[in-house]
Order: sequence, then C-alpha cells, then structure tokens
Amino acid sequence: MQAAGTVAGESCRMVALVQAMADGDEVALSSVYQQTVAQVFATARAILGSKEDAEEVVCDVYAYAWQHATAYDESRGSVARWLAIIARTRAIDRRRQRRDHVSLDETRYEALAGSLIDERPDPEKMLSEIQAGCALHIALKSLTPRRRQLIDLAFFHGLSHQELADAIGMRLGTVKSHLRRTLAALQDRLTADE
Repeated sequence: MQAAGTVAGESCRMVALVQAMADGDEVALSSVYQQTVAQVFATARAILGSKEDAEEVVCDVYAYAWQHATAYDESRGSVARWLAIIARTRAIDRRRQRRDHVSLDETRYEALAGSLIDERPDPEKMLSEIQAGCALHIALKSLTPRRRQLIDLAFFHGLSHQELADAIGMRLGTVKSHLRRTLAALQDRLTADE
C-alpha cells in the first residue's frame, strides 16, 4: 500500500509544481524538467531518430509547458502524460516539416524559382524593407548585451546551439531557452512598433 501512496504523493507534487509554474515559478519549471526530461527526450527521439531534433523538441515542450501551464488539466492525465503528448505532437510536426523541407520536387522547385525571378523590386517595397531593417536594428539595440551577443553569434555568425553553448560557457538547454526568450522579446518589440 505504501508504494501506491508514494505514487499518488509524487503525482500531487507534480500537479502542485505545474500550478506553481502557472504562477511564474521558474524553480517549479526546473523541478518538473529534472523529473520528466528523460521521458520527454525518449518520446521525441523515438519518433525523430535524431538526437539534435529531439533536443529541439524537448526545448519546445518545456517552453510550451511554461507558457501554457494554466491549460494543464489534472483530470485528463498525469503531468508526465501531458508532457509526453506535447512531445509526441511536436516531434510528429517536426518530422513532417523536415520531410516537406527535404522533398522539394521539380515542379515545386520550378514554381518557386519562377516566382523569385518574376519579382521586380519597386521603390515602395524597397523603402518598406529598409524601414523594417531600421526597426530591427532599433529592437536589437534595446536588448541587453548578453542577449545581443546570443543573437549575433547564432544568426550573424551561424553558430549552432551546441557551438554557442561551448563558446559562451552555458548549458545547451539554457542557451536554447535564452534564445527563445530573446526572439520573443524582439518579436514583441517589433510588433509594438507597428
């Protein structure tokens, strides 16, 4: 009987952690991550077959769980099951995207190439693109030096997440989380300026 009580106690603690996440408790997120990451990674890896893709999905799962912790419904299953379902869905989506990206057939290629050739830049469009570039520059300047460094290394120098983690001495998951939050902050800044 004690084993069943222990499982129920652990389940209640996990639910409490997700409720704390909903209230913005980052320590609760860290605790949920530590207790469930192996299962989430295994789910994603089984579907994708790629360690790197599975790591990306894991990052997506916990970002989603953090942002949507209020959506967790205990009556529909355990926290581990909720995260596994999110992981499965994200992994399947990623596999489809990868398949679509790789399998560009001749007809689709010709249509894409034709549409690019037919585009003639007009002055209004060019002005709009220059203004968008200025808005991006201003948004980048509004970031903290650390966030600017991450964006610079990742997007302007082309470092992978792992190379970025090695270069600045951060854990891979931390780098991914910081990049995701930085991109969200940039998007918020750019949409606020519109």
